[in-house]
Amino acid sequence: MIINRLSDRVRILTFDDGISLVIFFGPHHTFLCDTHLGPESMKEVIPYLNQDPAFCDLVIFNSHSDWDHIWGNCAFLDSIIIGHVTCRERMQERGAFDLNRQSSLTRGHVTLIPPGLTFKEEICFEDDDIEFIYAPGHTIDSSICYDRKERILYVGDLVEGPIPYLDYDRLDIYLETLEMLLIFPADIMISAHSGIVTKDLIIRNMEYIREVIKGNKIDTRTFGQYEAVHRINLNTLLMLRYEKLAKKMLKNAYDFSSFWSVPSNLDNISLDELEELMKNYLKNPGSKHLGI
Repeated sequence: MIINRLSDRVRILTFDDGISLVIFFGPHHTFLCDTHLGPESMKEVIPYLNQDPAFCDLVIFNSHSDWDHIWGNCAFLDSIIIGHVTCRERMQERGAFDLNRQSSLTRGHVTLIPPGLTFKEEICFEDDDIEFIYAPGHTIDSSICYDRKERILYVGDLVEGPIPYLDYDRLDIYLETLEMLLIFPADIMISAHSGIVTKDLIIRNMEYIREVIKGNKIDTRTFGQYEAVHRINLNTLLMLRYEKLAKKMLKNAYDFSSFWSVPSNLDNISLDELEELMKNYLKNPGSKHLGI
């Protein structure tokens, strides 16, 4: 693990897979932003939670409910876990599905623990100068953590290089969030997957999202390994469109796991193949033999 000490109050902890967590030390609480892949990951983190400044009551913040940010929650059963209200809802909806599909990546035995303290717009620990703000975009439940004293902002997966993952179909709202980040009064912004990021990267992320909204063909040759991410993004947006249709058609009979299991994965199927697959699903939603 790589430790980057930004100030007396702030540490960035980066794991061997490149995913970073952030610790903010307040005078009354210690705040851990996200919990990686499980309790074994958190065994590496806990010693740093007890460093100077003196360890205070621990608060866990989930920037969103993606599995690589929440699986270590179960290592902190006695701590407050905070997240947006939709973070709790989304984890309850898809947490078991993600854990089953990505089980080979867990670090230690994972028990899903959703946030017990939720907020809608923002919540602030005034005496610690730590603020949590709803910022949907990467996902519907994305939020950010801001240290007002140090002017350091943790953005989770909202900003990523070279392109972000698109797991929410309201790309217009994603753009609004990124526009907000451009004028946010932070001196340093930290991404979970890209470390310290600049406003130039935010602008490039916005340009990419605008091209996706327009439906333009995008030259992915400069994306490197993220070329596959672009394909996944287009497939995810198509799945989200069909999910709305499935929910409308099936009503209370809609089942998250059944729907999202129709394609075995989204990274090795073309957009045309996926569209045909989902059209067939809507014709026969009870079939278990459609996956590719």
